[in-house]
Amino acid sequence: MKSGSGTNGNSSGKGHSRPSHITQGNAPVRVGASSKSKKTTNKASKVKSPAKRKKAPVGTKALIVVVILLVLAGGGYYLYSTGFFDPKYDIVLADGTTDKVSAKELRSMLTTDNFINGIIINGIDVSGMSKEQALSTLTPNQPAQPTLNISLNLDGVNYPLDLSTLTLTSTLDSVVEEAYNYLRLQGNEDPQGLVNLYNQRLALRTTPAEYTSAYTLSSEGVEQIVNETLADSTSVAQDAVITGFDTETETFTYTNSQRGYEIDMAEAVASVRGLLESGVYEGVVDVVASVTEPSLTTEMIQNEFGLIASSTSTTSSNSNRNHNIQITCERINGLVLQSGEEWSFNDFIGERTAASGYEVAGVIENGQSAQAYGGGICQVSSMIYQSVIKSDLEVIERNPHMWPSTYAAAGTDAAVDWPNQDFAFRNSSDYPIALSAYWDPNTSKITVSIFGQQLPDGQYIVFEGETLSTNPAGVQYIANPQLPVGETNNLRAAHDGVTAASYQIWMDANGNEIRRVDLPNSWYSTISAQIEVGTLNPDGTQATLDPATGALTGVVEGPATETGDPNAPVDPNAPADPNAPADPGTGEAVEPPPADVPAEQPAEQPAA
Repeated sequence: MKSGSGTNGNSSGKGHSRPSHITQGNAPVRVGASSKSKKTTNKASKVKSPAKRKKAPVGTKALIVVVILLVLAGGGYYLYSTGFFDPKYDIVLADGTTDKVSAKELRSMLTTDNFINGIIINGIDVSGMSKEQALSTLTPNQPAQPTLNISLNLDGVNYPLDLSTLTLTSTLDSVVEEAYNYLRLQGNEDPQGLVNLYNQRLALRTTPAEYTSAYTLSSEGVEQIVNETLADSTSVAQDAVITGFDTETETFTYTNSQRGYEIDMAEAVASVRGLLESGVYEGVVDVVASVTEPSLTTEMIQNEFGLIASSTSTTSSNSNRNHNIQITCERINGLVLQSGEEWSFNDFIGERTAASGYEVAGVIENGQSAQAYGGGICQVSSMIYQSVIKSDLEVIERNPHMWPSTYAAAGTDAAVDWPNQDFAFRNSSDYPIALSAYWDPNTSKITVSIFGQQLPDGQYIVFEGETLSTNPAGVQYIANPQLPVGETNNLRAAHDGVTAASYQIWMDANGNEIRRVDLPNSWYSTISAQIEVGTLNPDGTQATLDPATGALTGVVEGPATETGDPNAPVDPNAPADPNAPADPGTGEAVEPPPADVPAEQPAEQPAA
């Protein structure tokens, strides 16, 4: 190597070496060249070879690289920013054709400041409008304000609520805002979310989204309104009050009953507020309350009250007597007695006088028929007594006549005499009763009825009297020193004494006897006949009368007189004096029997 190196280097330096060609920076050098030659060679080396280039500075090269990179980056950014590298998504355009768009393009398509297409509010298409345009268009075309008609139902009674003081506000602004934000970009959608949103908007073109504004009613103040509305509902039960009796319709007049209520006010307020807050302005709210029933209700009067019992009898043809009966009936007719109230015939009717409208008619005085004001009204008191027994009311005072009456079975009459004898009873039922009394001039019938709460299950009461025993009446002869001897007058008819029983008989609706209640017995006095016998002899002396037999002794013979034969035997069975007051058979007791009436009645008498 070294020799080789010398050959190529200095060994041929004295002219023995051949010159070489210079090529593209790769110049062979002569081996062994002289110093002169070296110099020549050095000159030659200073000549620029065509293949030789001057090297560029390092900074220039770096700048070029940077420029190139910037150009590439800018182009890449542009392509990136324009979505050149984004994935493409298939969408269906409005005309039905399809297209491929990037997410960025799709987002741009979905971005708008106006209503999207397919939004309808209150029937008006607001597609493409701004919110301000929509409000301007919709405000004059709002639905009519709602009707406020909410009431409270308390046990079947409706109480309307006055809601006019509550604030009524339209929801148009909130509805417009809601519709404006429907299917609007939120900014955080992923590509698939954008596709879904696009498709949803596209569907609105065939099926629009419809909105309707309404009105909201403020619930502030509802509590006060509910409390004021229910304030009149009493918390204490109130009975129906019978105020009278309509004699034409034979029905009671009354005030309505009212249940007692303990109302759950909080629940009622909450229910009303719930309706208003849900946009419901018509309806009925059932009020929750605990109920207290009255003891006498309107329904009871309507369904359970009516005729309890009625008693009828026929009067005589005596006009004065019928007049007295008629005016007494008129005064009693329509009388209402409250539960527990007592009623007295004498106290209510008062003394029977001409001034009080009564006329003279047959009565019983001192065990015989007589004439006095008010004769005949015992027939009214007897009919009241019979109806009182049939209505199962309490009798306070009742007196039988001196002898049984023709218009009432023994044991079922009630005598009255001012001020000695009275008929009185108490309304012992739980509810008011009313008396109806009238005399029918066409039929000469008197009817007394009692109305009130009817007996249960269609039951009714029959009142019957029964004669248990009789005591035959005798004859009492009375001497008349002014009457010619032997003449007679029948002063009083005989009435046998009677002991009678009476029964209150309960019957079921089918007429079957349920039970029988024995009432106090009645005793009717034994009234002897009274015959007046003349004892005046023709010579002015007096014959002697045997009161037991009517026989005369010490009769003086003398000429016959127009008044009769003084020696004629006395006939105890002779008819009464035709001029004496006829016994009308009315049986009205006015005075107790006189002291001279034989005590032929039973020793034990009922208490007055």
